[in-house]
Amino acid sequence: MKFPLLVQFEYHPSSRDAAATAEYLHCVLNADPSVPGLHIPTCFTPEDGGGEPPEPCIAREADRIMVVLLADDHFAANARSPTSSGRTWGDYAVRLRELCDASGHRFMPVQLTETGWPLDARLGDINFLRAWAVDDPDQRRKFIARRLIQILVRRLRPHAEDEDAPAVTIFLSHTKMDLDREPRVVRALLAHLTATQPEKTWFDSGDITSGSRFVKAIEQGVKDAALLALVTDSYSSRSWCRREVLLAKHYQRPVVVVDAVQEREVRRFPYAGNAPVIRWKGDAQEVVDLLLRETLRHAYSEESLKQRKHPEDAILPGGPELVTVVHRDKNQPLLYPDPPLGPEELAVLSFTGVRVETPLERHVGANNLRGRSLTVALSVSDAEDLGRFGLRASHLESIFLELSRYLLLAGVRLAYGGHLKATGYTMRLADLLRDPIVEQLRGLPPRGEAQPAELVTYLAWPTPSTVRDEARLGPLVEVRRCDRPADLDERVDPVFISLPQVEIPLDSPLHRFAWARGLTVMRERQTGDVAARVIVGGRIGPAGEGYKGRMPGVLEEALLSIRSDRPVYLIGAFGGCARLVLDALEGVSRPELTWNHQRAVPHSEGLRRLYQERGQPWDEFDSIAAFLQGRGLASLNNGLSLEENKELAATRSAERILELVFRGLQQAYPPPDAGAPA
Repeated sequence: MKFPLLVQFEYHPSSRDAAATAEYLHCVLNADPSVPGLHIPTCFTPEDGGGEPPEPCIAREADRIMVVLLADDHFAANARSPTSSGRTWGDYAVRLRELCDASGHRFMPVQLTETGWPLDARLGDINFLRAWAVDDPDQRRKFIARRLIQILVRRLRPHAEDEDAPAVTIFLSHTKMDLDREPRVVRALLAHLTATQPEKTWFDSGDITSGSRFVKAIEQGVKDAALLALVTDSYSSRSWCRREVLLAKHYQRPVVVVDAVQEREVRRFPYAGNAPVIRWKGDAQEVVDLLLRETLRHAYSEESLKQRKHPEDAILPGGPELVTVVHRDKNQPLLYPDPPLGPEELAVLSFTGVRVETPLERHVGANNLRGRSLTVALSVSDAEDLGRFGLRASHLESIFLELSRYLLLAGVRLAYGGHLKATGYTMRLADLLRDPIVEQLRGLPPRGEAQPAELVTYLAWPTPSTVRDEARLGPLVEVRRCDRPADLDERVDPVFISLPQVEIPLDSPLHRFAWARGLTVMRERQTGDVAARVIVGGRIGPAGEGYKGRMPGVLEEALLSIRSDRPVYLIGAFGGCARLVLDALEGVSRPELTWNHQRAVPHSEGLRRLYQERGQPWDEFDSIAAFLQGRGLASLNNGLSLEENKELAATRSAERILELVFRGLQQAYPPPDAGAPA
């Protein structure tokens, strides 16, 4: 299953401004607190640090791709200069445009600087968005975001004749009683729309021609528009205002409420809720921008739900409420976007007899692993090579949280090994356990029983922690502190106490040896305790300070699990150690699996010497590569076929990753009575 839409940002890697603009646009599409349900997949120009243009390609994970080319002086200066590959950045831009044209996708070039155009004569027939004409950098990015959102809405809701037709018709729902009363919100918005949208892409009930059938005109205006409810003091008292809101809800149109009440409302119309609300502060553009983002969320949610619906389902692009449910067929389930409503709202809706569900709730019902008592380890950390894959840390964070959430809701206990600092993955997992949605779908334990721990966190010696650190994790986290290796104590070094209160610095081979031994003991214990391991990302070294252990931590966890024949799920599209292990299993040589590469980590030579002197087993990287190549992908013992493992190694779709991981777990650990005679 593909995404309905994906945005691919392209720019020259030496341009900080273009990179920052792409990050800003990504956040607008994925991290806008005013529209929390808006999540549009993105990717970025792949970067290998060499300044070479990558192989031109269009993402394949979505039905509709928008390629946004951010052209500035850096891009223009390199547009005609051949690189070692013989390809110029101008060639790269032209080829992206050709690929879009050939596959029916959209190419959107943006001119960030005055001299960023002309970029290449072969692009002379296409109009660049002249963002450089906006002087203020913040306003420039908002201008680009606004135009991008308009085009994205039109990609999801294409016009029959004009792909550049206005993205949305805005229906201004207001009462004339407050037209000339402060804050005169209607007049301010009309003036703004008149100035910025001369093609008149809005509809005002005051425009209806005399003698027209008012009801029909209003209904026609609402059902093809996005509604701005301009709630002033008299708004809720007007019958036609209330009817306009009800019509918008009936036709499942986007609604944004502008709260411009100055003194009081005797009674707020109840069905003007269940929609984004913005307080009027005199900024008409802010209001229109919110409506555009809500329209995009609405359209994307509708397309996404269409892909996930069962044949008997109806869909709602927004959260259900009585006015959108009460008239429905009781035999037709309603599918609506996550997150699920709270139990108090669901209790009210239950009186209608209509079943309402989200994709997440259905997942919980279809993937119940509670009876199998599974503990699954998560191996994840930042990956230095995310940029090579056109991704950012936010992509890795997102897939980590999605995997964790869905595994928890399926009744799987999670295991993780790491420190207890506020910025670490352990604390993020502990916070996830307290997430209201997880709490709601988890349900309550049987009467009289305590809720069992859902996360086991392993603390390697000599990781320091305090009672407060452990208490902060909450009652659903079990801390398993691993013992100090028997051959390391205060006689070896005075700081090697059994329960360190401060972190031992990595300032000598001996101190790194202590960390390496403690981490291996922890990872061996965890591997013995868990049923399976899921691996995504992971540092590969030796950039910066490298790592504390004898090898990159996620690599060691993968190696221990494969040697122990534990099911391993390798998600390779996010780079890092997961991709490194996959390449080794498939016989692809990587410099990161050589001593010459890893010896650059501080104190590596002394560490290897200490392992040999103290009789501890030491894995040479060449031997690790040979071992993995000898095992191959088929040895992962994870319930998936070879082709399914290859798909898991390549896909960036969280939904497909989850499907494959759950399919593998169900195959690797069938229900206890699966083989019982009928």
